[in-house]
Amino acid sequence: MATKRILFIGAPFGQFFRELAESLENQGAEVYRIVLEGGDWAETPARNRIMLKRSMSWARFLREVIRSRGIQTVVTYNDTLPRNRIALAIAKRLGLTRLVLENGYLRPHHVTLAQNGVNGNSELSCDPAVISEAPKPQSECREFPVYMRPHVVNTMRHFFWSMLLKPILPYNSRYYGDSVERQGIGYFGEYSWRLWHDESAALAAVDAHKQKPGSRIYLVLMQKPGDGQIRYHSPFGTNRRFLEEVLTSFARHAPDDAFLVVKQHPLDYGIERLQKTFEALAEKLDLKGRAVYMRKAGIAGLMERTDCMVTINSTGGLQGVMSGVPVKCLGKAVYDVAGLTFQGGLEEFWSSAEKPDPAMIRAYRNFLLMTCQLNGGFHTREARAILIPAMSQRILELTTPSLVEKRAPVGMQVEDNAEIFAHEGLVPAE
Repeated sequence: MATKRILFIGAPFGQFFRELAESLENQGAEVYRIVLEGGDWAETPARNRIMLKRSMSWARFLREVIRSRGIQTVVTYNDTLPRNRIALAIAKRLGLTRLVLENGYLRPHHVTLAQNGVNGNSELSCDPAVISEAPKPQSECREFPVYMRPHVVNTMRHFFWSMLLKPILPYNSRYYGDSVERQGIGYFGEYSWRLWHDESAALAAVDAHKQKPGSRIYLVLMQKPGDGQIRYHSPFGTNRRFLEEVLTSFARHAPDDAFLVVKQHPLDYGIERLQKTFEALAEKLDLKGRAVYMRKAGIAGLMERTDCMVTINSTGGLQGVMSGVPVKCLGKAVYDVAGLTFQGGLEEFWSSAEKPDPAMIRAYRNFLLMTCQLNGGFHTREARAILIPAMSQRILELTTPSLVEKRAPVGMQVEDNAEIFAHEGLVPAE
């Protein structure tokens, strides 16, 4: 059997890559990961490291790695970061298998491994007829304890090594959006706010409204600031514009007995000051007593109280669909499918009673499980023990021989490199 050669560009922080690489190698594959910064170096065994050559442009370097190593599959962790977008574009042109890792659509006990793209870039069918034909998976979902702490610790450890080794392995601290320092300060401020503030009065207002006959609670899910779902897969660009759109529509079109709950994203680090934006809009639109902003309340408790949901493309929206809650998506979501989500305009949604079709819910869950969802998780030993065997098998099954040309098509370098160098403020090396 011919050796299968797999190249990773990014991976979930922590032990995940080390364990997955070992599993793939035990089955005869060659596994490599491009080391972009200190965190990558610390998480990657020496035998798997390919050090980034900063004297070369990213696209030229990547093509050289693919050619010299005979790479057949390129795996990225998300598909919106600039280097990942370029890598997937190059892999497509060279006829390689393209796989994208992401957090699971069916959280918290699944992760995503999709071909060619995820979320708004997904190539999954939205045809209800195709979805309805998906068979039921043979294996049952294995559940495991889920904690935020391991994810946070892995992230902190990754960036500790990135900062420690910065003199040797330079990295752009703004590559993931706002700088690591800015986000750290923001998270500290949010944590402090949550320690000293109580939202029981706001929850009491929601519960009181819930008791009124015929009333409806609408839950609005915000995204993390700078998230790709806002920047690339929605018309808004920022949470503020999304919030303005939703509150204005609610004020104009929702029934008088409707009540709006805006839920801040749990990873929001305060840069957009959304609570102040909400308060100013609520006063301007005369929504006092009809809307509240929840900064620390958990989504699980709010979903138990809600009747309908509005989102850009949150996995919380998919959780709502799976629970039979009417959902309106205002961005490109893989689950924005007829029979699952409301397909009319937002102004109509406030008065709609249309719920997801139970048969379509079951079919869509089966469809996701058979196409791009794997049981397990990235950040705990128990979750990885479930995930790694199935993921390594899936990657090897999808890795197929390909013919990699030694010379890239004319014009490829300029086109592929423009975005990355503009983003990082660098001058391409010739």
